[in-house]
Amino acid sequence: MGELKRFWKLGINLDGFINKYDKEIRTFLFERYKDNGSARILKTYYALKPLIPRRLQIFLRRRRAKKVRSSFLLWPIEGKLENLKRYIFKTSVRTSDKIPFIWFWPHGKRFAFVITHDVETQKGLRNIERICEIEKKYGFRSSWNFVPERYSVDSRLLERLVNDGFEIGIHGLKHDGKLFNSREIFDERMKKIKKYAIEWGAVGFRSPATHRSPDWMMNIPFEYDSSFPDTDPYEPQPGGCLSIFPFFMGNLVELPITFAQDHTLFEILGYEDISIWKQKVDWIKKMDGMALVIVHPDYIRPGESRGRDKEGRYSIEYYEELLQYVKSKGDYWHVLPRDVAEWWRRRDSSEIRFDENGKPYIKGSAVKDGVIVWIKLVHDEVIFEVDN
Repeated sequence: MGELKRFWKLGINLDGFINKYDKEIRTFLFERYKDNGSARILKTYYALKPLIPRRLQIFLRRRRAKKVRSSFLLWPIEGKLENLKRYIFKTSVRTSDKIPFIWFWPHGKRFAFVITHDVETQKGLRNIERICEIEKKYGFRSSWNFVPERYSVDSRLLERLVNDGFEIGIHGLKHDGKLFNSREIFDERMKKIKKYAIEWGAVGFRSPATHRSPDWMMNIPFEYDSSFPDTDPYEPQPGGCLSIFPFFMGNLVELPITFAQDHTLFEILGYEDISIWKQKVDWIKKMDGMALVIVHPDYIRPGESRGRDKEGRYSIEYYEELLQYVKSKGDYWHVLPRDVAEWWRRRDSSEIRFDENGKPYIKGSAVKDGVIVWIKLVHDEVIFEVDN
């Protein structure tokens, strides 16, 4: 099925118009626009990383960050793909057309908000309870991605998190930068990762340092992956899929990371407020997309003082301010990542049908919480109207 057909879920057949753009869409989603040189540099860096002092690592990343502002990708907002989707629709229909489609989110919510955490080291474990309490204060829940063979993970901690409404995910095997060194290493480690996933009841995966290869990851033993940023020229593997919506990658639902990572924002780029996060929330809501954030407990410190401490940790108040800001926006659909992936599959397996009076209805597993919205052109702009 074509990428745009799966995205729009329209009530009419526009395959002849939109399928011809599929190759271009997939070029963005699967990062086909990138060269292989960066992959070789990344492999060399991680081979030498154990010999490089932590302060020197940060210094090198800061120097590199100053050189990437002329990247193909804009940051923190990259609208090329979302603008292309709307452009294709505009060139495929007449101004008088009004077409029903299955709305992006259940119950007609305006945008999705998803919280994830990557616990990279032993010290990150100590912040879990404090972060969970703040999230519960605002009515939120999150997923916690653990590294099975880098530190000891207490089964009682996992049980407490699940019982409290949180989700458990897998964050690689060792977090040593070697998962993608060769296909042999990748496949061997994935076998071990699968065993931990079964033991912990984990259905979601995030690759350490968001290293990624769509061709290798399409059939990993998970329901969803969340390793692709929408746009991030500053990470160890720069790039992005340009999407602020989930998409399918083989058998996998990909949930793109649509916020700047906290460590990059505060430590590498030196921001001392969350203006970039707020800007992204506003744009994602405008575009009806998915706001998915990574927060690392390893880089958070308790306390009210702003700025970073000597270890590069930022105040937990920054994170609480983000939760307050999203809460103030309203009209969001907040669930765990596994729920977003499950919904995206149900939406994908459903379709618009019409009754004897020509009224559209949803046929399929999205019927209970799916909503029909009408899409049309008004003064050359794509407009959405809720079905009455």
